[in-house]
Amino acid sequence: MTVALHTLPDPKLPHLAEAIDAAAMAQRFANTHQAALTQLHAQVEHCAIERVQYRRERRCRVLYRLDLRDVNGNKMEQWFHGKLVRSGQAQREYEKALAAENLQNGVWQPVTLWSDLEMVMWTFPNDPRMPQLVKAADSQRIRAHLNANLKVWKLSRAWHCSEVAVERVKYMPGKRCVLRCHAHLASSFGESRELCFYSKSYSDAMSHYHFNMLTKVHRQLGHVVNIPRPLLHWDETNTFWQEPWEGRPLLDMLAEYDWEELFPRLGRVLANLHESRCGGLLKFEALEHGFDSAQEDAESLRRLLPEQNEFFARTLGALSAAKERLARTQALAVPIHGAIRVEQIVARGQEVALVDFDAMAQGDPLYDVAEFIASLQYLAFTRALAPERLAQAAALFRASYERHTQRPLAPQRLAWYAVVSLLSKMHDSWKNLDARAMARSAAIVQLIEAWSVGLLE
Repeated sequence: MTVALHTLPDPKLPHLAEAIDAAAMAQRFANTHQAALTQLHAQVEHCAIERVQYRRERRCRVLYRLDLRDVNGNKMEQWFHGKLVRSGQAQREYEKALAAENLQNGVWQPVTLWSDLEMVMWTFPNDPRMPQLVKAADSQRIRAHLNANLKVWKLSRAWHCSEVAVERVKYMPGKRCVLRCHAHLASSFGESRELCFYSKSYSDAMSHYHFNMLTKVHRQLGHVVNIPRPLLHWDETNTFWQEPWEGRPLLDMLAEYDWEELFPRLGRVLANLHESRCGGLLKFEALEHGFDSAQEDAESLRRLLPEQNEFFARTLGALSAAKERLARTQALAVPIHGAIRVEQIVARGQEVALVDFDAMAQGDPLYDVAEFIASLQYLAFTRALAPERLAQAAALFRASYERHTQRPLAPQRLAWYAVVSLLSKMHDSWKNLDARAMARSAAIVQLIEAWSVGLLE
């Protein structure tokens, strides 16, 4: 992730620029955790900033990945997440963090105070808002839980897991964490077997809802769309395990595919999902949810980009007026993914699988279509892909979707959802201090304005 070091001055967080300077932080980590590095016979090679959550004049959360190498040349990594707070608050935050139960005290200090930056730093898997993550990420506990649930893999008690290796995949501090687990099993008959599965942890017991919902979706729609099978729910850790679907993130493979074949295929995949039936899904009120989200995003962006106040006010006004008109027409209600974009697709040859069904619901299919198209267009700002080529890809996707559903897309409703989606993405870019997108603010505004024309039709 490319972070904007030269952000707007923030008088309440004067050390923000230092906290998001990865090179400077690498040296700070080396100094702070010198004892751990000595014990590991390792040194810091690189510090990467994986995620930023910035709230102007209030706080900034940063996820760091530290790449290490030991004396034998072996590579390893460690994650940290820090909370930058206003002057005078760090000591109190630190004392509160130390008082938490279940802190993991290993080689690394679980929590450290960086007084000169007004920052508190937690070492993974310690997380004040996900205290159960310490258990969910512990290889010994994973091994014990696997041995207690061998029947999930249709294995008898003749089998026993002796070793588990845990690989970090995705982490959103305080919210969710995805791990890849590799387990080695042996049987009393001298056989051996390797298992791989994903572990997804949540901050609360909603993990149980997501597991049950995904189980239902896999059972009812698995023949329509590739969906990795959920395996079990681990109650005490707010975690569920899921089978792997071996492939690579499509976003990292776009250059390897023929887009004239790929995007029509993705249109068919989404059409198949929308044409299916799945009972028991929560109803999603897309217009109400979308407008509430747009209001919050626009209000936050107006504080960050005061020179664009008129644009945000005009856009919200157009959304409000169009919402009243759209509410008079009943939208379809079908199974929707709820967060469909290229980032949520895994590819393997000519096959693709959808992942991350946390937002799946019964709702307006155009919500998904607009989200996919808007997210595709936004890659011009976050990945520096050619806007013209992305527009062609979106057109191929849209034409294929319409052809397979045999339903023309209502232009005003599609534009409404697209504007809401783009406002959300723009807000995320500033909240995450995404340098690439922030440098293209004028172009993002132009794209939103282009979609806004459709609100008047």
